[in-house]
Amino acid sequence: MLYLIQPGEYDLYRQDLDSMYRLRYRVFYESLKWDVSVENGMERDQYDEKNMYYLIYKDDNGIIRGCIRFVEMINDCMFDGPFKFTLPNLDEFKRPGYWELSRYSVDISASEDYKVHMHQKVAKSIMAGLIDFGLTIERVECFLTLTYPSLTKLCKKYGLLTYVVSSAKINQEDIDVWAFQPMSHVYDKIAKSLKINKLSNNANDFNIHTSLHTSLTLP
Repeated sequence: MLYLIQPGEYDLYRQDLDSMYRLRYRVFYESLKWDVSVENGMERDQYDEKNMYYLIYKDDNGIIRGCIRFVEMINDCMFDGPFKFTLPNLDEFKRPGYWELSRYSVDISASEDYKVHMHQKVAKSIMAGLIDFGLTIERVECFLTLTYPSLTKLCKKYGLLTYVVSSAKINQEDIDVWAFQPMSHVYDKIAKSLKINKLSNNANDFNIHTSLHTSLTLP
């Protein structure tokens, strides 16, 4: 199931945020060997819990298996800081409706309750949640994110139209800055593969649950 944690709610969902930071520690510090700030087995930086929205995916046992954070670019974000060199025309994107995506993580471990094939479901669910957010909850002209060029094929599978804004090298790897819009036909294709019946009808769909805010209930 997907959950949305919004600015102003961080203290309400401390346990879930800390679990998310532990997942990010395993992904970025232990697996990818990134030079990130870690403390007590959690990965956090100076942008966390400052105007950030968080999408998290929980499995049937309540374990967080995936996450992503995003913030409107009129706020301080990573393109203002460590990744500023990847977007030389940054001023063009510092306006309402433009959102930065970062810290995308999926648990790639395997256990009796979490099989390898579930990784893809988590990834697609997070993408569906982002598109849902952009179509029904907040004004989103485009999302901007750093990603690997190899992901182009996967995006084309679902009809996601990505535009390469710029390219750079990070840790000796080729990285692209992508821009893409939330589009209903992309959501429909992903939703069909996940057996989600329909798009959220209105912004209140993110506020109908008391335990956490959710827009998509997955089988």
